[in-house]
Amino acid sequence: MTTAQDYRAISTDLFEQANIELEAGDLIQASEKFWGAAAHSLESIAEDRGWEHKSHAHSYRIIRNLANETDDKQLIYLFNAADSLHSNFYENWMQEDEIRHFATQVSQLIHRLANIDAA
Repeated sequence: MTTAQDYRAISTDLFEQANIELEAGDLIQASEKFWGAAAHSLESIAEDRGWEHKSHAHSYRIIRNLANETDDKQLIYLFNAADSLHSNFYENWMQEDEIRHFATQVSQLIHRLANIDAA
């Protein structure tokens, strides 16, 4: 069984690997790993709270709940950036500068989620 701590560690590992892939020019793998880092960060909170987190629908419900709970609507915007990267994994439509921009937003999302998780 994956624990909340496991999800946080996976998130960190994926974010680091995404940056390596990005620097190597593998935009598709970087995109998916940035998405994975965001998703696992969100799953760590869901796991701690006993919330379901096995689908995209669950992820969107979780992020909306957290945005309402914290009155931080920016969480939804940042999560949508991560989801765009997930889409790019399948469709390969983004350019490198867009991926770098969204990667910054994923970093912000993970940081904000870590602050919620720590509260």
